[in-house]
Amino acid sequence: MLQGVLLRLHLIMNDKANSYEKRNPSAVKRRISTGSIAIPFLITILISMVILGGFGYYIYHRLTDDNHEIADMPGAVTSISENDIFQIFMVLQPDHPDRKPAAMLFRFDPLRKEEYCIGIPMTLQVEHNDQKMTLQQCIENYGVSFARDAVEIALDQEIDRYIAMDSAGFQRVVTIFGNVSCVVTIHDDGLEPSDVSQMLDHSQLEVLLTSNQYYSETERCTVIGQAISQLINQANAKRILLSLDGSFSAVVNATSNDLTALDFTSHRHALAYVLEHVTAPAKTTSLYGTEQDGVLILNDSDLETLKLLFSQIS
Repeated sequence: MLQGVLLRLHLIMNDKANSYEKRNPSAVKRRISTGSIAIPFLITILISMVILGGFGYYIYHRLTDDNHEIADMPGAVTSISENDIFQIFMVLQPDHPDRKPAAMLFRFDPLRKEEYCIGIPMTLQVEHNDQKMTLQQCIENYGVSFARDAVEIALDQEIDRYIAMDSAGFQRVVTIFGNVSCVVTIHDDGLEPSDVSQMLDHSQLEVLLTSNQYYSETERCTVIGQAISQLINQANAKRILLSLDGSFSAVVNATSNDLTALDFTSHRHALAYVLEHVTAPAKTTSLYGTEQDGVLILNDSDLETLKLLFSQIS
């Protein structure tokens, strides 16, 4: 029924149009002329809309389709995670009999773009085989690997690896980073106190870290953390990055350690990331605790402060 009504309306409109064209032949010419211009114009607009719409959809698709981007670059960037954080217990055992060993906890945290160098006092109380002793006694009697385990318990920190160096090994490692500029506060072999920073080579730096001329062990450990932090921050990161594999081999060959090739390959991307993108990542802090008869004892609040510093507790 509806179709019939529409058909009748269509016939009526056609009759009226034909009648108008017979009475006004000039209108037909104008309509033909106007139509010949309008149709190409409409076609041009339609084509433009199709082209612009397709281009807009392509841009939107590229910006919003993350899965497509990841699929195009599989494995191009290895992400940094909590698994790339590691800690190393480092000990310098100088050849000179009148100098002290220098111990340090090195924490590498690429996730937060920071490294911590914390001097550990030789007077720190640790425990081994159910016996309490100082860190120095533990190193002398049981060695650096067992001292690492004892420090791990004393600081309540998971320490992944250890590195032990004699004077020659330490100097070879320092050579990788270059000389360091820092303030000297003691008088010792090759060192003169000064209020301004001095450029120290590897042998002078060793004296600075192992000297007996400090007022206290806490002061010496503060200097250890500051000096090694500055050594790292002042190094030519781009140069080290270019020879990263060789630098790792040099450290392994110059020291006694439990580092493995897997350790390096697992964290190489994180080391490269920090060297390339982070300026002055190294920081330091001091361990305080309570001194009793020449022995430094850490309490729970000291350990909590350390964990806060490392973002291990909120």
